[in-house]
Amino acid sequence: MKKINLYFRLLLVCSLAVTTISCGKFQLLKDTDSALVDAGTNLKTQTIRDFLIADHTSDHTTLDLFSAAVKRAGLLDMLGKNDEYSVVMLNNAAVSQLLSAIGYPTVEDVPPIILKNILSDLIIKGRIKSTDLALNETKKIETINGNFIYYSRTSTSSDQFVLYINQNSTLGSSAALVKSQDLDFNNGIAHVTGSFTFYKLLDEKSDEANPGGNTATQKIPVTKDVYIRGGTGNLNANFNDAATIDLKAVSTADATVGRIGLLQYPLPAPTFGDKIGSARMYVYVYNTGLTSATTFSFAAHLGENVDWSETAVTWTNAPKYNSIAMSTTPVAGATVGWVSFDVTSAVAELYANKASFINVFLRHNVDNFIKLRPREFSSGLYASYIMLTSPPLTLLTLGQVSTLKVSAQEGITSLSLDNLKMDGDADKNITYTVKQGPEAGYLVKYGIPLAANASFSQADLAKGAIKYLYGGTGSADRIVFQARDHNGGYFESDLNLDIAIN
Repeated sequence: MKKINLYFRLLLVCSLAVTTISCGKFQLLKDTDSALVDAGTNLKTQTIRDFLIADHTSDHTTLDLFSAAVKRAGLLDMLGKNDEYSVVMLNNAAVSQLLSAIGYPTVEDVPPIILKNILSDLIIKGRIKSTDLALNETKKIETINGNFIYYSRTSTSSDQFVLYINQNSTLGSSAALVKSQDLDFNNGIAHVTGSFTFYKLLDEKSDEANPGGNTATQKIPVTKDVYIRGGTGNLNANFNDAATIDLKAVSTADATVGRIGLLQYPLPAPTFGDKIGSARMYVYVYNTGLTSATTFSFAAHLGENVDWSETAVTWTNAPKYNSIAMSTTPVAGATVGWVSFDVTSAVAELYANKASFINVFLRHNVDNFIKLRPREFSSGLYASYIMLTSPPLTLLTLGQVSTLKVSAQEGITSLSLDNLKMDGDADKNITYTVKQGPEAGYLVKYGIPLAANASFSQADLAKGAIKYLYGGTGSADRIVFQARDHNGGYFESDLNLDIAIN
């Protein structure tokens, strides 16, 4: 995802005399009784499948990529039956975000099982419209994939039926504003959004490390820190301010004020050996404009490993960054002082790949300025840094590792504590690093593929966030993990998880 993509709500006003396909598709329901509004006979006589197989390459929907993704996922026929479904449809821009998040260039490059797993969390059984929700009401509904999706209705001065998907404080994914809603088919409802959203619970914050004096540390100061600013007048402007790094979420009232922090840290060879126990990034917050009664979500995103100039970088030419945060932490509104992020997984993966630096983008979720001190301020007293810690003696003992059984027909199976479990520490303090990925399938966290050297926690296993997706060939597979506790201590041997496919 390239910084923050701004989408404006699409409102199509159709004459009653017009009966083209594009008219009925996007007639929005406002302050009216939905039973009295004709959403268009051209939709009500169609199934969702009929609509998706139509040519959308040149009309206002821009849903041709989503149609291709649904077809490749093997979900198209299901949406042509009499059973009723509600579907959150992603326009082309949102599908592009999805592809960026999962690391594939085109829909045709994505393994079908990965698309099926992700798109199934945008589909529920039954019908739900914006008019089914009371003002400021949120409904949590189970998806056909066994996870959940949130529908929330809010309002503006001109629209009483503003619909958001996955706008909920328990989720770590960004909410999606529905651009065109309540599309009424004979076997269900569809809502179109311009942003990719998915079911992802917030990561549980692990306890602070308590190495007991038997570890070494290494401080890596930031070498570049700026903020970049959106909006027509600022896209190509450089904001290398020696006194402040300003962060601000994009406001629906003023899209020009969005600001994102961009920092770079070198990755010198650790002085204590080739294994890292932990890596935490620290930034100094000196002003938030918020009260102690509020909390904001602070997120660190991994940037692509492309170098940039501190005095020339802009919103336009800055490196891209992963839309999925590598670390998110709740911060009390009136905080002044150091705030830290656990970036162990990303730093370890970059070291494994011989990278010489790490780029980090900082974002938050409130329409207020969060202000940080840059490295130039007060002779570097408040300069950001990453603290590496060497691995201590591990707290972990082996719980169990047992074969994961996968149905070849279903293709999607969650890993649980019955398959992989370590003892000696709390679930949120135990992480697993993928040392060898599967060959006959894919390992995913909330649908996002996990590559070699990526990590997840035992708490993720307990939540059902980790799944194995069968690729369609082979009758057996294996994944090799390395277990680590919150102090950074490594379990003495690798863990081999066998997978039986029947």
